[in-house]
Amino acid sequence: MYSHASRVVCSRNRPHATPASVTTSTPHDALIRGIFSSPENASGQLRAVLPPRLAERIDWDSLHLESGHFVEQDLTAQYSDLLYSATLEGHPVLLYLLYEHQSSGDGMMPLRSLRYMVAIWTRWLEDNKGAKAIPAIVPVVLSNAPDGWRWPVSMGELFAIPDDLRSELQPYLPEFRFVLDDLMGRTDAELMARTATALGILGMLALRHGRDDEGLAPRLLEWAKLVSAVFSAENGREALGKVVRYALLANQRTTIQDLESVLVPILGEAAREVVMTEGERLIQQGELRGLEKGEAKGRAEGRAEGRAASVLTVLAARGMTVSDDQRRRIRSCSDIPTLDRWIVRAATAPTIDEVLAND
Repeated sequence: MYSHASRVVCSRNRPHATPASVTTSTPHDALIRGIFSSPENASGQLRAVLPPRLAERIDWDSLHLESGHFVEQDLTAQYSDLLYSATLEGHPVLLYLLYEHQSSGDGMMPLRSLRYMVAIWTRWLEDNKGAKAIPAIVPVVLSNAPDGWRWPVSMGELFAIPDDLRSELQPYLPEFRFVLDDLMGRTDAELMARTATALGILGMLALRHGRDDEGLAPRLLEWAKLVSAVFSAENGREALGKVVRYALLANQRTTIQDLESVLVPILGEAAREVVMTEGERLIQQGELRGLEKGEAKGRAEGRAEGRAASVLTVLAARGMTVSDDQRRRIRSCSDIPTLDRWIVRAATAPTIDEVLAND
């Protein structure tokens, strides 16, 4: 029997799906489930996007991941979903997180959300025979469409009816809107300011920049403090592995060597083991191609040239004059770790000699 004071139970007799047991079809899906299947990580994300008056009334300690997926089988490459239950001032509520990770957006998202909500209620009623009421569902749509979300967010926007008849028809039409978290409409600073776990924030940033032309490795260097916080937390290696896996699969421009050259200077040699472990696993699974020697050499030379250019760019931005000899030394250096140290020093060192000083 349905009880206002009890926890919402969905799929009571079905096995609970844990992050490790879920089969994912895309790197986006894997990252979403790998991070936000944890109530600790999900609560920060949901608190940040729900209306404040609603968020402050939810008992976040009661947040619980429910089993089951409600996206149609043929659309799993475009959408991920997670269903959470919680209590709202003692009343049960379901929080449905739907992540749309196709690049084109979905103009029928309100209708799609309604279909999934009906599926959730239908399953809930199967598990709660004799119930006289159903729990409220708050749908949350997370999107990283490249140009931002430009489509309807409510059912009322979808109905093709004249404005002068809308008020007459409205009582007979379903009306709701979903909470939209448009990652491309946010800045990195806004995401970093959220009251959330370091891993939750890093996951949002990775999703926002997953399609960047230069890959994710340069971004990880920008987010060095956040990456360090993730790695130093409990289960930090596992958490970093999720991000490394996503970086390698979501963007072909990101390579194992790129991630090594960025993460090792930030985190130390332990990061190299994480990167190599995830990279080798993906190669063995056939999801990532290993490099031939010639190709690997060419990429290494290209990375060195790019880092040398970064050193010179930072120095130029600071208004520092580089001599011809110094410029030749920087451009001729092929040692990635050395170049990475020079990039860091170039941002703060008072002289170019100190930037290029031997360790």
